[in-house]
Amino acid sequence: MDEREATQAVLDWAAIFMQLSMHDFTRHARGSGLSLAQMIVLMHLHHRGSCEVMSFGDLMQVSPAGASQMVERLVQQGLVQRSEAPDDRRVRLVYLTEAGQRVVAESIRARQGWVEALLAALTAEQRSAVGGVLRMLTEQALALEARSDAPHA
Repeated sequence: MDEREATQAVLDWAAIFMQLSMHDFTRHARGSGLSLAQMIVLMHLHHRGSCEVMSFGDLMQVSPAGASQMVERLVQQGLVQRSEAPDDRRVRLVYLTEAGQRVVAESIRARQGWVEALLAALTAEQRSAVGGVLRMLTEQALALEARSDAPHA
């Protein structure tokens, strides 16, 4: 397989993965009474840990006031809590609560079904090969992300 074919194969997989995963993600968000933006914030906190309130403005491409309002709604629902940063009282950090962690766990389980069905259709050898390739791609993607996040001189 040449580079062009490999690129197309990865793009094809990414497209179907996103379509199926986002369908289940959106359905679960609606069933939980949350907006897609709120679920994205919860997932971000799950994967990245506590964040400043204002970082959600960048994440969601909304104004600082919009980010603050979104976080406030999540606080009122008991899914996140805010507290002062230990080193700077002006900075407000957002954390998942136990209830928020449960919502995230339910969302992850809701999206796992189609992946489990897909993998069940493969042989053990195929599952092993797929797992190895996906681990390798994940490592490379994380390395690219780390390089893009690094400060440039």
